[in-house]
Amino acid sequence: MSVVTRQFQMVYLLLARGRMTAGELAQQLEVSPRTVLRDVDSLSAAGVPIYTTQGTGGGVALLPGYVLDRAAFSDEEQRQLLTALQSLPEQEGAQALTKLSALFRRGREDWLQVNLSRWGGGTADSEKFQLLKRAVLERQVLRFDYASSYGSTRPRRALPARLVFKGQGWYLQAFDLDREAYRTFRLSRMLSPSPTGEVFHRRLDPPDIDYSGDIPPLFRVEARLRFAGCMAYRVYDEFDQGCVTPQPDGSLLVEAVFPEDQWLYGYLLSFGAGVEVLSPDPLRRRLAALGWKIYWAHAGKHDTPCQGWGAMMEPSQPKEVPTMEQYKDMKFCQSCGMPLGPGTELGTEADGSASPDYCSYCYKNGRFAGEMTMEEMIDFCAPMMAQSNPGMTQEQAKAQMHQFFPMLKRWKR
Repeated sequence: MSVVTRQFQMVYLLLARGRMTAGELAQQLEVSPRTVLRDVDSLSAAGVPIYTTQGTGGGVALLPGYVLDRAAFSDEEQRQLLTALQSLPEQEGAQALTKLSALFRRGREDWLQVNLSRWGGGTADSEKFQLLKRAVLERQVLRFDYASSYGSTRPRRALPARLVFKGQGWYLQAFDLDREAYRTFRLSRMLSPSPTGEVFHRRLDPPDIDYSGDIPPLFRVEARLRFAGCMAYRVYDEFDQGCVTPQPDGSLLVEAVFPEDQWLYGYLLSFGAGVEVLSPDPLRRRLAALGWKIYWAHAGKHDTPCQGWGAMMEPSQPKEVPTMEQYKDMKFCQSCGMPLGPGTELGTEADGSASPDYCSYCYKNGRFAGEMTMEEMIDFCAPMMAQSNPGMTQEQAKAQMHQFFPMLKRWKR
């Protein structure tokens, strides 16, 4: 929000409500009380009759009978203000836009429109946005089911803090009451959100968004991908241009960091034959194995080329579903259960020394890389364990982990 837009909103609020405290204005404008007082000084210097009073019943107010004068804004400021209102979702700023267009004697410049609904989605997305916006402004506790990237859908209760648009989607930052930590939820994955009827008064200060969804920064993989030239429209839609290097043959080289989970494999497969994984090798082999699995599922139950299949998977295909008993003499990460064999990169303690208990994905500088429950860790790890052990289903992997994980140091009660 520009300074001009914020200062106009302050004047508009005072015209509508009369006297307000600096704290009330700060909450409405999502700034600090100090910023509110600086804006009061700026408006006063510009000729707006705004003043502050101290003590009980004090606050910020306009002189009685004040009417907003269009001369208080330059032509460019008027244009910026109308554009800011026009960019609000759906009918959010329609009334104020109509009033200001008449005040400034400007026609509506219809070059920008924001529509929150997905293609073919009707009005459901816009209605969800309005519900969440009201919950944020009215400080209402929310309940909803969330389809996470772990592959599970679970009920959540959260204190909504703010709505954020980043990358290609809208997100809600909120304080998760069950996990007692801030989480970021993608709006499209929030199912049937509704207010509980409870109002909260807790001050919320969520961290900046640094990755989409609520995937903790575990098992991240640095990938080099080569896309066919015909995929340029998606590549430039979905990756920062700084990650993309055009090649002489027309292909596009992309270097990016991803969370290595089920979402990543589905995402890469969505490009079909238009993408090739150059590195790392495990990601390349697993994607190839999934490609074979899709092929044979659609080609019919013919003889499977076992030699080619076995060469792609790590470890070799066993005759029986493996059990944790096979690994009883191995040392495991006491957070995710990953074997800590020779060559495994260990986590680090606060003093920089190697951790004897945790892998580098889970533990760095004496702290866990992501806040999560044991159940979330199992949901996250089970698909990878099943992929690494052909013949094992995800449910079998989860069943074994539910027996094994409570014995790990991080989850032991």
